[in-house]
Amino acid sequence: MVGKKNLKNISETNKWKIAEFDYAGLYVQNQMPLLGERLSAKQMDKYMGEILANCPDFFPALFYRGRYLLSIGKDSQALKFYDRGFKLLIEILEGEELIDAVDSVIDGLEELLRFDLCCRYLKNLIKLFPNKGLYYDYLAGNVMKSKEGSISEVIALQKKAIELEPENATFIHNLGWIHLEAGNLKEAEIEMKKALKLRPDYESAAGNMAVINYLKKKKNGGTFLDYLIRLLDRKKLQQLEDEEEYDELDALCADYNASRIEAFKRIMLDEHDYPPDQITNLAKTLHLFLSFVDGVLNEGMFLYDDLHKIDISFKPIMHKFIFKHKDIDDEIFNDIYTSLTAFYGFLSQYKLLDRG
Repeated sequence: MVGKKNLKNISETNKWKIAEFDYAGLYVQNQMPLLGERLSAKQMDKYMGEILANCPDFFPALFYRGRYLLSIGKDSQALKFYDRGFKLLIEILEGEELIDAVDSVIDGLEELLRFDLCCRYLKNLIKLFPNKGLYYDYLAGNVMKSKEGSISEVIALQKKAIELEPENATFIHNLGWIHLEAGNLKEAEIEMKKALKLRPDYESAAGNMAVINYLKKKKNGGTFLDYLIRLLDRKKLQQLEDEEEYDELDALCADYNASRIEAFKRIMLDEHDYPPDQITNLAKTLHLFLSFVDGVLNEGMFLYDDLHKIDISFKPIMHKFIFKHKDIDDEIFNDIYTSLTAFYGFLSQYKLLDRG
C-alpha cells in the first residue's frame, strides 16, 4: 500500500514523471491541435491505458479511463478505475492538492449525472476527514440531486458544513439553493440574503434571488424546476428586439435555452427510463446541433421552444450540416434524430412547444 510518507518518492520516480509528461502532452494536443484533428475519446482512452501500463499508480489516467467507461455505459468496469483512483488520491495527496483533485473528480462525475457515485466517494472522504466542511457541502448537493436521502437529511448535511465554517458564503448560499430546489421560498430567501451580506458581489446568490422573486409572484410558488420550465416572456423578448437591445436579448434567449436543456436532463433522469450516460450524450448532441441551427438561421432570436423554425428549414439545415461534416454516418444521424425526438417530446409534454 502506498503511504503519504512516500509522496515525494512517488512523484519523483521516472515512471511517474514519464506518465505526467505523456498525460500533459495528450491534453495539450487535444486542446490545441495545431496539426491534424483532436483525438477521439476512444483514442484518448487507449493512450491512457498505455500510460497506466507504464505507471499503474498514475491516478489522473485512472480517472480519465473511468470517466470514459461511464460515458459509454460500462459502469462495472468504470468503478474499478474510480475506486483505485480515489484510494491512490487519498494516499498520495495532502492539503490543497487533495482538495483540488477531489473537486476536479467530483465535477467530472456531476457532468455525467453520476450523483450516486459522488455520494459514494464523498461519504468515504467524510469518514477520513470529519472536520472538512467542503465535503459535507459537496455531499449535501449530491444527495439532493441523486434523491438518495430526504430533504431533512440534505439540510442536516449542509448545516454541518456551515457549522464547521460559519462565515462561508458558498455553504450558506447552497443551503438556500437546497430550500429553493424543495420549494421552500421563504427559507431560501433568508439564506440567499445571508450569503449576499457576506459577499455582496456573489453572482450565483443574486441570480437565485431573482429566481425566488419570480416564483414568489406565482400563486402556488414553485421549485427551481418550475422556474426552468417557465413560459417564455414573448412580450419582453419582442420589446428587446424592437429596441435593438441585442446583448440583453441574446442573454435572455441563452438563459431560456439553457433552462430547457437543464430541465430536460433532470426530467429524463428522474421520470424516464434513461441511463445517465445516454442523457449526457443526448444533451451534448442537442447542444451541438441546435448551436449549428442557430448559426444557420442567423435570425438573432433563436429559442429552442420554436420548433416551427427548425421544421420549416429542416432540409437546408441538414444539407449544410452534411456539407460541413463530410464524415457524417448513420450513427450520427440516429443520434441527432433520437436527441431531437426526446427533447421535443419533453417540451410537448410540458406544453412549451411553439409550432408556429
